[in-house]
Amino acid sequence: MIGAPPVLRVAVGFAAGAAASTAVGVGPALYPLLAAVLLILLLRGPKSPVLSLMLAFVAGLAWAAADAGARQRCTREIADGEHAAVEGYFLRTSAAGASTFRVVSGAGSECKEPARVYSRAGAPPEGEFVAVEGRWLATRRPNGSKAVYLSASSVRAAQGGVVPWRHRAASAVRQRASAALDNRLGPQAGVASALVLADREGIPQELWDAFARSGSAHLLSISGFHVGVVAALLGGVLSAAGRPPRSRALATAVGVWGYVLLIGAPTSATRAAWMTTAFVLGRIRSSPAQALGSLGFSMLLIAVLRPSVVSGAGFQLTVTGTAGILLLSKWIASVWPAHRGRGWIAPPVAAGIGASVFTAPVLAYHFGQIPLLSLPSSILLTPLVAAAVPGVILTILMDMLSVPGAAVAGAGSEGLLYAVVTVASALGDVPGTTWTATPQEAALLTAGGLVPLVFWRAPWRRRPWVRTVAAVCSAWAVLWLGQAALSLAGRGRIEVVAIDVGQGDAIAVRTPAGRWTLVDAGPRFGDADAGLTRVVPFLRARGVRRLEAVVLTHPDEDHAGGLASVLANVPVGAVLGPGFAGGQSGHMAGLHEARRAGVPWRRVQAGDAWTMDGVLFHVLAPTPGGPAAPERSPNDWSVVLRASWGDFDVLLMGDADDRIERAVMNRPDLLGVGAVEVLKVGHHGSSTSTSEEFVDAIAPQYALISAGARNRYGHPNSAVLARLERAGAHILRTDREGTVSVLGRRDGTARAGAGRRR
Repeated sequence: MIGAPPVLRVAVGFAAGAAASTAVGVGPALYPLLAAVLLILLLRGPKSPVLSLMLAFVAGLAWAAADAGARQRCTREIADGEHAAVEGYFLRTSAAGASTFRVVSGAGSECKEPARVYSRAGAPPEGEFVAVEGRWLATRRPNGSKAVYLSASSVRAAQGGVVPWRHRAASAVRQRASAALDNRLGPQAGVASALVLADREGIPQELWDAFARSGSAHLLSISGFHVGVVAALLGGVLSAAGRPPRSRALATAVGVWGYVLLIGAPTSATRAAWMTTAFVLGRIRSSPAQALGSLGFSMLLIAVLRPSVVSGAGFQLTVTGTAGILLLSKWIASVWPAHRGRGWIAPPVAAGIGASVFTAPVLAYHFGQIPLLSLPSSILLTPLVAAAVPGVILTILMDMLSVPGAAVAGAGSEGLLYAVVTVASALGDVPGTTWTATPQEAALLTAGGLVPLVFWRAPWRRRPWVRTVAAVCSAWAVLWLGQAALSLAGRGRIEVVAIDVGQGDAIAVRTPAGRWTLVDAGPRFGDADAGLTRVVPFLRARGVRRLEAVVLTHPDEDHAGGLASVLANVPVGAVLGPGFAGGQSGHMAGLHEARRAGVPWRRVQAGDAWTMDGVLFHVLAPTPGGPAAPERSPNDWSVVLRASWGDFDVLLMGDADDRIERAVMNRPDLLGVGAVEVLKVGHHGSSTSTSEEFVDAIAPQYALISAGARNRYGHPNSAVLARLERAGAHILRTDREGTVSVLGRRDGTARAGAGRRR
């Protein structure tokens, strides 16, 4: 970074400051420390590159804070659950996700950012002036700022409003282009629409998952690659028309910006458009722009114009991927054996390695997964996609202009896209194609890879292969040492952790000797698998190499949905459950995965007990034989588990209701006498559980409530919270605090851990 172009240093510092301010709310409290650092750097030398980096960081902090303040002011009067009646027009629409809506009149009309609208009746109309009714949903981001969304119950045409011509034109072109793809490309129209129109609505979820597992999902997202193809097409056409270099470059930049604005200006495409602009300016000035300088130019402009996107995955992936390609491609290509006709493969391999290495920490931080086949998939699929994109664009133009031959162009593009889908699906079906990682592991790997650059001063460190081997070995060594330290942390105490899995349960219990038991595995609803994205990353972050047991309280999706992913990624000694199978998909998938992995599945009932590292685990429910009426709710079979270590007691209620609570209270030999230090509140804080008699009987010191933020059930119930507060319980909620934990000692003393939200 010290030897980087000045604009890149400034851009990195400014973007880092904006990201820190936006993501975690770094603000005035840190300013005195920053001022002290700046003073020290200034005394060392006013021309220090580090000084410019820090000055840019502070500027980014202040700029993003001001932008966030302006966005907060425009929504401060909007209350959670308030009735919404607004008028305006949709910029982009979605049937399954959020649509972007420009509010012209009504609450939020003074906001410069469009509102996010979720429609209950499919995709709303685009390019028309409409009235939207529903209710506002207000939530708090991890940095403490407020975010509001609109849940629309009705969308209807409105009179008296005008949609700007540019939005009407863009919407009309997109709709006409989409119709052309549906008409000419048949089953591959959805993939083609994602490639050139930034519209992924037509891609089935299972196909998208296959692309993600194969490490080729980025090829379906509009990025610099796609913008580069468009720029190359425009340049070729203008060159064939005989335009001189300067006017050709200028026209190419204008065409690229027109395309980027047409598809909604996604961050990665905007970055590529600004880089194109930098190259064009260099051509006009007869001073060719440096690639890294152009990257810094694009980063800085995006961070200044849209500071709220800098902390997001899209901005970070496009910047790190481009930096990796630019930094590593040159020297990888220089040492690649070019003899025997193998030189042609050096550029794609170099680009694939550079992009994969640099984006890995970002993928781990935001998504908890790193695809391991991104390099081979890029080598195989990039040429196919590069050949398909011009054909898709040509098909659209020929169909819209009624030029003969559109069917032939469409058939060729359809064949190429069929090959892309086939190869990506085949690679995605290969087992073990993703590494489930965590932000902590990403940080350790990144820090380890930088160690040789900071501390290694040997003269022969300049050799590329030596630097590479040293960085890889150092990264893995630091990762191993960090995981070892995490696994040793907290030994000698028992720990109970409610993992933030949304509307579901996943409770991890660590014995004083460091062995782990998991009670439930989180939900899976559709493609959202909390077992894979929340539970497994948490276990890896804590250095868990094996689960002694997974206790499945009952087969409901919000408890059993993530079980298959846990079993597939973490060695498990046994699965323990109530012996009741409701036929739900998550439970059945977990059963099949247990069979495949050879994990025994055992039934437990009241009276069963086992000891691990001095901790007594005692099953309090269900009663032998199960509930009297087997056709009742699976909650009636819920396993209730007590863990005791000396005077420290933990009571995990699953989804047990007040009837099961009374049955437990009638067995004092199992419940024990005296207060319970930790209670995992039953059924996410539902009104049917945690009765007043039960709370009075166990007098919990800490109450863990696992529930999803803004869940549709209204969990936890206000009456339940009032009972726990009257009993003096310290309430810890995953919907507000993220992952929460309690550390306990044998003498019964305990303290709460800090919430950590992913």
